[in-house]
Amino acid sequence: MDYVMVGGGALAREILDWFGPQFAKSGDRFVGYLDDGDAPMAAFGRDLPYLGKIAGHVPAAGVLLVMGIGTPAGKTAVGKALRAAGGRFATLVHDLAFVTASARLGEGVLVGPFANVSSDSKVEDLVTINGHSGVGHDVVLGAGSTLSCHVDLTGRVKVGEGVFFGSGARVLPGVTVGAGCTIGAGAVIVRDTTPGATYFAAPARKL
Repeated sequence: MDYVMVGGGALAREILDWFGPQFAKSGDRFVGYLDDGDAPMAAFGRDLPYLGKIAGHVPAAGVLLVMGIGTPAGKTAVGKALRAAGGRFATLVHDLAFVTASARLGEGVLVGPFANVSSDSKVEDLVTINGHSGVGHDVVLGAGSTLSCHVDLTGRVKVGEGVFFGSGARVLPGVTVGAGCTIGAGAVIVRDTTPGATYFAAPARKL
């Protein structure tokens, strides 16, 4: 299978490094990447072909897209535009991740190395689960959300759409995180949050 990376920033480079060796064994490959900048991967020595800007791109038949944009608003908008143009996003799970058979993953989900997605959880479209993060049992993780490294969503957590979790954030069991929230690095969410708000510290407080 051929894949096109959407985005050329740090997350996109991480995804290439995560899945490149895995693809080499399976015969899959990244054929290039899209970015609205000027071939940004070249500065990091990546020889992946630059295919042009995201805006206006018409996906080729039989080629799957990989979402390499980390910001929830950015990837949601780009995902909507590329889907409208006929694109389909791949769901990729790293060989060193663990996803239970009862978990449900939507389209365009990325699960990084050493991440865990536990029993009966539901991960909606275009969610990024970075390395060493955990999605507990019976979690619902809203579309377009991003978990940085070492995030811990414990059991029965409900996360709305487009939430960003900084590295090391934790949500206690049964808590609901409102849509569009930003959860700062190391924050511990102990009660339901207000949609669209930003939270820091442990226990977390709203800014």
